[in-house]
Amino acid sequence: MSSWISHFREDVYSQVKYLRGLRLPKPVKIRSGLFVGAGDSYVCALLLEYLSRHSVLAYHPSDILRSPKTLLDHEIFFVSASGRTQSNIEAAKIAQRFGLKTTAITARPKSILEEVCKKTFNLEYLHNVQSSNPGILDFTATVITCMALIGIKINMNILSKIMRDAREQIHQYEIDLPRKFQSIIFLGNGTSYPIASYGAFKMHEFFGAKSFGYLLDDYYHSPIFSLTKSDHVFILGHENAQDPISAEFHCRLQKIHPRSYYFQPKVGRSNFEQVIFSIFIIQVLVLCMAENLRIEKPYYLSNKKMLNLSSSLIY
Repeated sequence: MSSWISHFREDVYSQVKYLRGLRLPKPVKIRSGLFVGAGDSYVCALLLEYLSRHSVLAYHPSDILRSPKTLLDHEIFFVSASGRTQSNIEAAKIAQRFGLKTTAITARPKSILEEVCKKTFNLEYLHNVQSSNPGILDFTATVITCMALIGIKINMNILSKIMRDAREQIHQYEIDLPRKFQSIIFLGNGTSYPIASYGAFKMHEFFGAKSFGYLLDDYYHSPIFSLTKSDHVFILGHENAQDPISAEFHCRLQKIHPRSYYFQPKVGRSNFEQVIFSIFIIQVLVLCMAENLRIEKPYYLSNKKMLNLSSSLIY
């Protein structure tokens, strides 16, 4: 096992300990709230839109840069673990010029985004945590902080059970991907849909794999027809136990496409349990794939030219 995989394993499983140390904000009454973010942070914003039943909305900073007046009459929350995402900073400056109420949600103290916004929820506790892989602990912590902010009930005492549930469900399948594979597809409805996109992002970053996150209801309208024999399909169960569509779809798909896998939490069915379970499923899956493929480091660190291009555009 490479030293990177050892560190990555620690990053994934030690979350349970570190997340319990978060100082969560009290729920606030949000009037016409917009949560703004890019990349993983947009996943978080979209997740909040679904959790709030669309009483708050998810925006990408590019939406604001193209149409600044969409900010008017809104309270804006800018989500960025690094606090350095340039498009978020530019969007926050526009909100500042309009005199709007702005809040930065970031894991990095004294960031540029924090300086631009009027208020900050800082996950500064994480700043001293040694984590070699962005998008793991900081993502989970940001999601939990934002959930608390909009009034979702948080139960940190069951994190260990949720992680154990995720590990057991991943290991119940023999997911042994070859070094050359086709697409990796993540499907979800409701709150599971944004996390399906998070899954696709991690496949791009860690393995350089072609991966897609779809709304399940859209998938069988069209993308299903591009499914090939070597593709892997991961279905994240919907948070509503009364809606059996995800399980039913998996049951029928598996008969014609064996490389399909279904995950639904056994610990409980609250919003908190469903969301954190789905996030842990993605992270444990990435870890197991990295171990199976015996990679020495994530793909994004191997592709220096693309990394430099990506970083120059983000920061």
